[in-house]
Amino acid sequence: MDFIIDTLFQIFFTFFWVIGLLVILIKEKNKKKYAFLIFFSPLLMIWTVYAYANILTARFQDISYYINSDYRTTKGKCSNVNVKSKGTTPSFVLEEETYYYNPWFNKIQEEKNYRVKYLPNSKYVIELEELK
Repeated sequence: MDFIIDTLFQIFFTFFWVIGLLVILIKEKNKKKYAFLIFFSPLLMIWTVYAYANILTARFQDISYYINSDYRTTKGKCSNVNVKSKGTTPSFVLEEETYYYNPWFNKIQEEKNYRVKYLPNSKYVIELEELK
């Protein structure tokens, strides 16, 4: 369930700025603030396109895998844990491959061995098991 919640958060975070900016532009009466908003608009649009292309597209492709519980499995030693990474989802490196996870549901430490069930396109971790 954390995949769905995290994906909805990513969608909200990506498009919230665009909707908020449009509302401000429509309601703004002060013409001097338009210059700031017009400058800020392209930056938000670039962020939205980046987030959609690099984060959300892979997540949308994984929805059918998630619904059908069709996960990929791998195991190996964690070499790096990155709390802040692509978008807002933390990541870790396992056998030179980057995987994304929700730190509320998974606790990962460097130099430990794990078995990971993940979604193939987004590399989002569904289940994590520490190997002894």
